[in-house]
Amino acid sequence: MSGIYIHIPFCNRRCNYCDFYLITNLNVTDKFLISLKKEISLYASLYGKMRFDSVYFGGGTPSVLSHTKFKEIIDFLHENFDLCKDSEISMEANPEDFSEKNLNDYRAAGINRISFGVQSFIDSELKFLTRQHTSDEAVKVIKDALKYFDNVNLDIIYSLPSQTLKDIDISLSEAIDLKVNHISAYTLTYEERTPLYKSLQKNLVTKNTDSKEGDFYNFVSGKLSSHGYHHYEVSNFAKEGFQCKHNLKYWEYGNYVGFGPSSHSMVNGVRWNNFRDIIKYNDMLSKDSLPVEEKTVLTSEQKKFEYLMLALRSTGVDFEKYNENFGNSFSSEFSDSMNDLLKFGLAESTDRKFYLNEKGYSIADEILAKYF
Repeated sequence: MSGIYIHIPFCNRRCNYCDFYLITNLNVTDKFLISLKKEISLYASLYGKMRFDSVYFGGGTPSVLSHTKFKEIIDFLHENFDLCKDSEISMEANPEDFSEKNLNDYRAAGINRISFGVQSFIDSELKFLTRQHTSDEAVKVIKDALKYFDNVNLDIIYSLPSQTLKDIDISLSEAIDLKVNHISAYTLTYEERTPLYKSLQKNLVTKNTDSKEGDFYNFVSGKLSSHGYHHYEVSNFAKEGFQCKHNLKYWEYGNYVGFGPSSHSMVNGVRWNNFRDIIKYNDMLSKDSLPVEEKTVLTSEQKKFEYLMLALRSTGVDFEKYNENFGNSFSSEFSDSMNDLLKFGLAESTDRKFYLNEKGYSIADEILAKYF
């Protein structure tokens, strides 16, 4: 099964750490939706026979759109693609967008999984991250969402400057107490094009050391795992049966087609991305031209590296899948790497899979660079 990603490039305001493509001019949403439908129609002629079982609305902040616009898009996807009736359909959302909106309307429109960008349950941290909601407001919205959605994710950001383990524990404990089924926990990153990065360059904030960040990571992993959240990707934790079906497409090297400005796609070893510019996006589609900026046909070595990079950061290398894709035995090809990682207690192996454990997850990038 394949996945569909739709980039909704709108936000009421850009947060200081965010490097995703977005605009704050909501007056062009109708024009964007016309372009989006055109893009979907053009790709339907190429991939209309593929079977899809997930749709992910990312951004930006998709929840700035009304529920009627979501229904319009979802209905159009069903008209143009072979989209399973029981597909996982996710929407990223900001808590403040639901102060005057009814979450049940979005459920009725076809959304069945919602992901809230909470980031913290400490108001001073939310202020530092320039978020537009308070902790109390987030709790209220999440409790309301759980009346209509059994599949809810919360994003948490940690490793903020001057943050302590106690601070992280407060946010994780609140997320756990809310009884959501999925939690994504990310370390704060300083992306070059962001105000936060500029503050770092001016020494207005101090980035945590790798050692401290490692301690934070181990605490987060231990805390969530001990409360029944399966650590199935470096930054993602889920109750049994609630792993994000769409994101597994990326981590297990499946096919996915992206729509919207700045979206990425990968189908059968061919990767492409759209222009990061809504004006160019709209202009090209008005001329029935796909808004593709760059397309790459991956070599067998590139495919292999990408598969290993994604698999080892998530559910592990599937021996049968590896053999089918690359015509080799993983155990034979990487026997020395496997033996070393097993010996150092960084990985585990079954008759079906080789995968990093909690200790290995914490240094996954270093392992990939050294052993693969």
